[in-house]
Amino acid sequence: MVTALTTVPMPTPLTGSAVAAQWRWNPYVIVALLAIAACYLVATTRVREHWPVNRTVAFLLGLALFGWTTMSFLGVYQQVLFWPRAIQIITLLMVVPLFLALGAPVRLAVEGGPRWLAAAIHRLLATRIAALLTFPAIVSLVFLVTPFTVYFSPIYEGTLRSRTAAWALSFALTALGFFYYWTRLRLDPVPKEYPHLVSVWITFAEAIADGALGLTLMMGHHLVAGDWYNALNRSWGPTPKQDQVWGGGALWLIGDLAGVPFIGALWRRMFTEDRQRAAEVDAELDAQAPFTPASPTPDEESQRSRPWWETDPVLGRRYGFQEETD
Repeated sequence: MVTALTTVPMPTPLTGSAVAAQWRWNPYVIVALLAIAACYLVATTRVREHWPVNRTVAFLLGLALFGWTTMSFLGVYQQVLFWPRAIQIITLLMVVPLFLALGAPVRLAVEGGPRWLAAAIHRLLATRIAALLTFPAIVSLVFLVTPFTVYFSPIYEGTLRSRTAAWALSFALTALGFFYYWTRLRLDPVPKEYPHLVSVWITFAEAIADGALGLTLMMGHHLVAGDWYNALNRSWGPTPKQDQVWGGGALWLIGDLAGVPFIGALWRRMFTEDRQRAAEVDAELDAQAPFTPASPTPDEESQRSRPWWETDPVLGRRYGFQEETD
């Protein structure tokens, strides 16, 4: 049985105007986001080389998207409708962390942060536990299992009952997603580098898993937190079943759309690293090659400037271009 539903504020019906007007501000989260943004911007000024603007934009966009996802109408209606909560969960797991990872905050902390922080990061990355936790199979498995665990365990309903639990899950999903993209994109230092093609194939498997979760929610007969939603007795909006169908579709769609920029960033990173390796190999070969003069010797220049029939041994002797030898 569902209890303590009287503590859940029932918002007004979700309309087009409510999407823009309904907000639930959290001053502590706002201060934390502003502090993180300030630290990032200060660190960019301490980097010796110019920090790419696109990384700064991506990171700040990720912070802003986190705030919008948790405090906009999605946060207002997350306890009374399934589909806003579904958009929240998939965005915090797959979209927000992607933008944060594209900002390369770990690299920025190493290059623009205090020396003790850079040393601590390098020591941490050199440990065996870091290498184990960042192994592609382990990272991908945890990433894939997480949304299934949230929806098909008491965790989901627990976040409906408690705002504190909901915020804890929001931060946990973002941290897990960032950990995943950090090890896959490798814009930041990582314990061990693996071929990018491994990441490409894993991404295709993840797309299938996202679709499987969405289809399960859309076509399954089990209502996730069904007692909770039925006990709300909403007089507006979709039925609990239709609500879950919309949420499953949102999970599937956003999960696949989030994979598009990730694949693009992955391919770009792969080509960039290939060009860098090719340039390094060329430099090593040039350093090992014997010295050759930049311009030909007079004899070589004379041979190059003469017509072929003069340098041909048979025609040269026949027509007097070359002297005959005994």
